[in-house]
Amino acid sequence: MFLGTALAALADEPATPAKPATPSDDDLRIRGVFDSALPRTERKNMLKLIVHPHLGDLWEHTHLRSAVGLRYGLTTRWEATTEVDAYFAHGLRQKTFFEDKGISRMHLGTKYQLGDPFHLGWESAVGLDWSRPLGTPPVEVTDGLRRIAPYVTFSRQLVAHPAWRVFFGTIYEDVAVTSTPGTLAKNQLNDDNLGVSAGFLFTRGRLTYTFETAYNSEHPIRDLGRDIVVMRPGFVWVVPQRYTFGARGQWLLGFSLKLSHGQEGYDVGAGAKLRVNFDFKRLLGRKKAPVSAR
Repeated sequence: MFLGTALAALADEPATPAKPATPSDDDLRIRGVFDSALPRTERKNMLKLIVHPHLGDLWEHTHLRSAVGLRYGLTTRWEATTEVDAYFAHGLRQKTFFEDKGISRMHLGTKYQLGDPFHLGWESAVGLDWSRPLGTPPVEVTDGLRRIAPYVTFSRQLVAHPAWRVFFGTIYEDVAVTSTPGTLAKNQLNDDNLGVSAGFLFTRGRLTYTFETAYNSEHPIRDLGRDIVVMRPGFVWVVPQRYTFGARGQWLLGFSLKLSHGQEGYDVGAGAKLRVNFDFKRLLGRKKAPVSAR
């Protein structure tokens, strides 16, 4: 009851005029909070610096992971992303602060927006993600897998209820085990698989409530394999500037519950992550910052 009341109060806060409160489709895709790709791409020539610490590592692991990368709108329909996952000992468990540090993974991605090719009111896009481990990181910060994942995604904003948006998509993952040791999460697939996902978004002020379901299976690719079903309700909150200590950029706080079932049985967990986006051109002094209300 208290959580619902607090979230509703946060959602009703007015948006900053110079910085729209609604996050972009790529901003919403905070891995571990909301995994599904959505069709819309970044604006042409928009260059974002992305900082994405995994807050859950503070109480779950010895090391804190943080993705750092750039996302660029190549055209009005096409974007590209490059990221690396850094890690360091956060000092709250067995190791002292920064006793270990390094780079654990690289990710490259691209997405092309197709628009509404079938004239049915559904936006669509195709994309491709590639990632693999780097170096010799601690086993707790990597799964040791290389992935190549093409996908297609569709979404529709309800005309009568524009705050609501539904989506679905499909993805194929080509997975290979590398020489880097890692740790798999419970029920995580470690071989080639095919997946489908669907769900909805509801936007209210600075809050976007998310709900996604996904089914991934190795069976269509291998004669014998595993599968996993996931349900994940959550939210992404655009943090007002008065709570970001005057720092520039757009801060997004995401939280979700994860319910999954696979070969290893049922699993229930939660995820909390922070993403900070900066207009990279503004950081370089190539664009004047607008005066914004706080």
